[in-house]
Amino acid sequence: MPFLTRSRIARVASLLSVGVLALVLLSCDGVGDFGDTNEDPTTANDPNPDLEFTTLQLGVSGSRFDMWRTNLIYTMPIVQHIANPGFYAGNFNQYVGAWSASLFDTRYGGGPNGSNFLRTVTNAETLISELERKPRQVNRLAATRIMRVLTFQRLTDVYGDVPYFDAGKGALEGEFTPHYTRQDSIYMDLHDELRAAVDQFDASQPTFGGADLFFNGSIDQWKRFANSLQLRLALRVVKVRPDLAQSWAEEAVNADGGGMQSVEDDAYVPHQSGPSGGPAGFNTNAHSEVMQSFPGQWLSETFVDWMKDKSDPRLTEYGALAPGGLDSALVEDPAQQRGMPNGFDNNELAASNEYTDDLDQYTRIHPNLRDRNDPMFFQTYAEVELMLAEAAVRGWNVPGSAEAHYEAGVRAAMNYITRYGENTSVSDSEITQYLSDNPLPSGREARLRAINNQYWAATFLNGIESWSNWRRSGYPELTPAPEEGDTGGQFIRRLDYPQGERDLNGDNYQEARERQNITQSNRLTARVWWDCGAYADQCAE
Repeated sequence: MPFLTRSRIARVASLLSVGVLALVLLSCDGVGDFGDTNEDPTTANDPNPDLEFTTLQLGVSGSRFDMWRTNLIYTMPIVQHIANPGFYAGNFNQYVGAWSASLFDTRYGGGPNGSNFLRTVTNAETLISELERKPRQVNRLAATRIMRVLTFQRLTDVYGDVPYFDAGKGALEGEFTPHYTRQDSIYMDLHDELRAAVDQFDASQPTFGGADLFFNGSIDQWKRFANSLQLRLALRVVKVRPDLAQSWAEEAVNADGGGMQSVEDDAYVPHQSGPSGGPAGFNTNAHSEVMQSFPGQWLSETFVDWMKDKSDPRLTEYGALAPGGLDSALVEDPAQQRGMPNGFDNNELAASNEYTDDLDQYTRIHPNLRDRNDPMFFQTYAEVELMLAEAAVRGWNVPGSAEAHYEAGVRAAMNYITRYGENTSVSDSEITQYLSDNPLPSGREARLRAINNQYWAATFLNGIESWSNWRRSGYPELTPAPEEGDTGGQFIRRLDYPQGERDLNGDNYQEARERQNITQSNRLTARVWWDCGAYADQCAE
């Protein structure tokens, strides 16, 4: 397909090959806390906005330090995309402080040993401050503001209230003990920032051009991305502010540029194996770096059974059996795929009459999705179409029918995975047959279920987004893993702040916890605001 050779993949290779981003990060020297260390041997004495923006985008994509812990250890097992019988805390409803806090730690403070490219909050704030002092920077400034929205939404969706208005100002204003902003206030400002950014674009002014790994400086695509992010914000608040959800959604689809129009508008960072080899060059796909070094990820029984029940052709694109070990020939017969149950350790698998402790008899994430040069996705056209399908079901004023958006969303969700390589693909005939066998049903609740089940399948490997949409929609209808853990057998609905915040920013840390009714016993089960949390004014659904 033509979008596989898009110029941004070549651009990142060109940028990195000349050493612009020649940072070697994240060497592994043992298990412990997975033994990751980060080093940032270069410091930019003369700031270059283009380089800073590329670095910001790669920082949002993350490193194996934070993505291992946040996505592979927590969010993907929670939402039952994957399972692991070993140490994965999300698989066993467990709290492990350093793992739970990793996204917070890196986005505000950088990685261990000073990996400042991960410090996306500070990096975004610093770049915005620099651009505001220079002429003819409105397009660069608007794109940076949108990236700031992306990084903050992911943070607040994971943790709830976080430092927002005071964040990233240590170097700029000497503010080292930032207040935590209420999540509802954060969401209001994220909306305002997106609207201001779209209005700020000016086709007569320069852009980041090739330094922009998302859209090569395309103003039209940045507008569509901003509007699509607003649609995501809208659906996220539907349980607590259905009036605002509808208003924001209708505003987004009718705004200048509209939403994403095709898979060409997908927002993702292209990757390669790294400018100086491994482990984990700065531009390496973080998930793949983990999965190649520590290949302990199996597809969940829940996910496999759902795809088998629907004869979903993605089953053998997402996973495959390797009955003779990882280096053996793969078995890609859909009927033979077997998902691993969530919440079972090796001993429980061995003692079970239903399961086996022979781990090679379970479906692993497919090797084609483990390459270090695989893209990291943040929002796709498929997600946008499925959100529009839900908006139509809810009776909101959006163009097109629920059926048309549902079909477009499913089709896009099966097409975009070709970006993982030419050997990862679903044919048009398979998609057509799938839609014929799995049409959008009748009835409001059945439609919402079908749409959000498809959203769950479409966000595989984007654990933060899949988990967030599950929490707000209630679909798919999952059963908690059979392990009491630290949640009393309940689902994990938020991750907890770093313990270092208690020591270094104690008053603000404690105020935020009290406002959200977070205690030691419920630190993983207390709900964020849009999930009908402690200070939600209402819960409509």
